[in-house]
Amino acid sequence: MNKNVLLAFLGGIVAGGFAALLLAPKSGEETREYLSDKIKGGIKSGLGEEHYNELCDKIQDLKTSVTNKINPKEA
Repeated sequence: MNKNVLLAFLGGIVAGGFAALLLAPKSGEETREYLSDKIKGGIKSGLGEEHYNELCDKIQDLKTSVTNKINPKEA
């Protein structure tokens, strides 16, 4: 792929992101909460409650592990 095409594509993504943020009818916090609820609901219905909880535990463990590697003094 041509370097100029790639840069134009990435620039379009950034510009689109800014436009979406500026034109969004809800605040950022409301939008994040809405998306989070929809994603959680979709995961729960697709995986089942038990698998959802296991996935959340694994994600939390991974988050803790990465945080400890980045900031070992806080562990």
